Amino acid sequence: MRELRNEVRERLQQYNLLLGRLAKVVTSAPGDGDAAPHKDAVRLSARSIPFTIDERIAAPSWATVGGQQHPDPEGREWLSLEACPLCGDTRRTIVNEWNKLVTMAKAPDSESARYDYAICHACGVGYATRRPFGERYRFLLANFGEVTNKHDGAAEFTNPLLNPYPLTDTDREVLARRAARGVFVSEHLGLRSAEYLEGLLKDRLENSPHLDLIGALVAPRKPRVLEIRPRTGMISEGLRRLFDADVHAMPIWESQQFLLKQVYGIDSFGLIDYDNFVIADDGPFDLIVCNHMLTHAVRPERFFSEVRRTLKPGGHVYFYNEPDDAEFLSHNQSMIAALNPLHMQTFDLNSFVRCLAANGLEVLFHRRRQLAHISLARHSSPAMKPMGSAERESRIGAYRRARDRSILALRGDVRARFADEWSKIVERGVAGGLVEFDAEGVLRLVGRETTATSTD
Repeated sequence: MRELRNEVRERLQQYNLLLGRLAKVVTSAPGDGDAAPHKDAVRLSARSIPFTIDERIAAPSWATVGGQQHPDPEGREWLSLEACPLCGDTRRTIVNEWNKLVTMAKAPDSESARYDYAICHACGVGYATRRPFGERYRFLLANFGEVTNKHDGAAEFTNPLLNPYPLTDTDREVLARRAARGVFVSEHLGLRSAEYLEGLLKDRLENSPHLDLIGALVAPRKPRVLEIRPRTGMISEGLRRLFDADVHAMPIWESQQFLLKQVYGIDSFGLIDYDNFVIADDGPFDLIVCNHMLTHAVRPERFFSEVRRTLKPGGHVYFYNEPDDAEFLSHNQSMIAALNPLHMQTFDLNSFVRCLAANGLEVLFHRRRQLAHISLARHSSPAMKPMGSAERESRIGAYRRARDRSILALRGDVRARFADEWSKIVERGVAGGLVEFDAEGVLRLVGRETTATSTD
């Protein structure tokens, strides 16, 4: 009888959802963004979506990251932001409570999965209104592989150029031996991959467009340059070779600091501190190059303050590899999965330009490449024009739909964490065209474009 009642209840719910969806399609105006595509054009996921969550399935608890005691057991090291950290406006709308940890089996503690991301009503940036700092943040970095779920959450790395952990003497010996082969190792030599650093040439080929853009748009002459978070230092090396630049660097990992010196002879000012960002030099710099910085900055206002302090008036800042939120607003990427616990800000083109203007940087050139932002800006005094109401409502709506889609796409055991709101999410998903019924009446997620992921 219990199974029969459940089946009848689900059938009634299915009919109600279908009727609601049909009513919405009929009443939607032409061109309405919420209207579903025609059935023949819909590509459905293989994973089915249940109408309800079995109340007998308990939400899984998190195992402890690294098996270590958390350095902030009383939860004191949380920043609660009252205003946008990019433009200072206090108006906002919470659009997603969760970071990637809510989808994972491990977490630092039970509080770490909630960041309460909001959309700023003025600049449009998405930002974590609740974010870790101090030892709590450093604990995330110390357990980088597990909290970002790289390599299935293991404390491992496959690319020696992206080793996030402290180097041992053996690590240094191996890196020095492999780096001694240089960047341009020819395949005809028949060397094994363990005998050299293949990533050096790969990085040079992948990042050469940035060197070309800087050379063409800035045309520096003997500039003083700071490269923040370089991968291998190839941009700095190119600027030194082509424009006689005086180059300096601030890498994020010890492995990169070591290789900067070994491969290109570039000295660094120490490692990046995303929480308490300081440039250990008074400048002035003609050019500052930043790789994937704004997404991670715990205190963006401090980052921009240091950039302005050390940049010449009229000097340039070049940003690259900042993910565009289209990767989860219009592509197949899950928003919650994209927002790992080290991601504090999100951007589209307009919000990126506005946030730079709010911090004394006038954008001269901006492009999106492989779902990431490239932006060249000049130190000046631009005015930020806040976004209008139509853009604001569209952006908030897109984030709310992306939140629902991310939850609907979760695997079965994690769905129990959302049992209290699951039925409402399914209802909104059907009404908004996020999910559709297949020919057998099974509810499935509607597919989107394949996402080209950006580098973390």
